[in-house]
Amino acid sequence: MFKITAYSFLISASLWSCIPAYSAYPKEYRKAKADFPKQKAFVVNKDLKREFDILKHAGIYEIVEDSTHAAKITLHPMLTRTPSCGNAMIGSMITVGLLPSGFPYNITYSYDVAENSTTKNYQYNLEVYQSLWLFNIFRLGRTFSKQSGKALLGNYIASSK
Repeated sequence: MFKITAYSFLISASLWSCIPAYSAYPKEYRKAKADFPKQKAFVVNKDLKREFDILKHAGIYEIVEDSTHAAKITLHPMLTRTPSCGNAMIGSMITVGLLPSGFPYNITYSYDVAENSTTKNYQYNLEVYQSLWLFNIFRLGRTFSKQSGKALLGNYIASSK
């Protein structure tokens, strides 16, 4: 009985020590600022929670609750190509989070903007890297949606040039 409790404690301690933090790539996108006039937009399908959070964190549009006099955004479900296995996490688990590991996420993010009887589709490939490390406790604000929003903003600015 004691062995089972000790093993479960070690397993849970090693899992809890692998604190996730996310980073947007390329590195230039991490410091991207939305210093342009923002268009008012109403999101039609806010029920796509993750997609809506990413768009909100990007700060590309001024999201409004009234659909009159605003462009209408229809979000599409994002396609995420995630790591196929968790073998990279084993090192972090064995060393109780002292050895960092990470996973790249490649996201296809798209939405339509309808304004004045015209609809334009925007599609971006976002790169977000998830780091598992004990010292990520100092980077707790780096959530998936915030860093994906920065990647979206960086892609938007780069495609507008």
